Amino acid sequence: MKLWHVALMYGLTAIIFFIYRHPIYDWMLHDRPSLPVIFLLALGFVLFPVLPFKIVIGMLGIMYGPLLGALISWTAASAASVIVYMLVKTTFHEQGRAYLAKFKQMEKLKRMMEKNPFITLLIARLIPIFPQALINIYPAFLSIRLRTYVAASALGKIPAMLVYAYLGSSLLTDGRSALIAACIYVAFLALILTLYKLWLSKKA
Repeated sequence: MKLWHVALMYGLTAIIFFIYRHPIYDWMLHDRPSLPVIFLLALGFVLFPVLPFKIVIGMLGIMYGPLLGALISWTAASAASVIVYMLVKTTFHEQGRAYLAKFKQMEKLKRMMEKNPFITLLIARLIPIFPQALINIYPAFLSIRLRTYVAASALGKIPAMLVYAYLGSSLLTDGRSALIAACIYVAFLALILTLYKLWLSKKA
């Protein structure tokens, strides 16, 4: 498939999702479609981020409770990461490498990912030290194996999925618990960031 064909299909689908994002959101929240349909819609919102996915996770937490809501979100996000990786790897690989080579500030990230791909990807997923859109595509331009990318991404997504689904399920009914969960998550991010900086200092 030609590059412009892929770009055109993605663009048209993104436009459709953007135009109907609010009706889709309301339908998901009020009509409770079947789980396979919910999964496909969640997958669509990951691939076409016309709404912040954190909102979608919270909504799924409201609909199905924190555990099932987080599981649906995590499964959709993990599936989307594989789709994006394979699409970039097979269609945009050469163009992407040539484009990113122009940015010298990407060299440090490239070296970190190629030297310690699992731990770098895991930390990047656990805390927002890198733009997540970049983490979705950049590994496909490098010599990182699909299984390493999938494992690190899947593990790194778990804490955020659980927290946002729990916040969604409890924010309206138990604001105090939601606040405590948010504080614990912030402390967890601070701890991971501190450990990451210590790891970098030892590598220097």
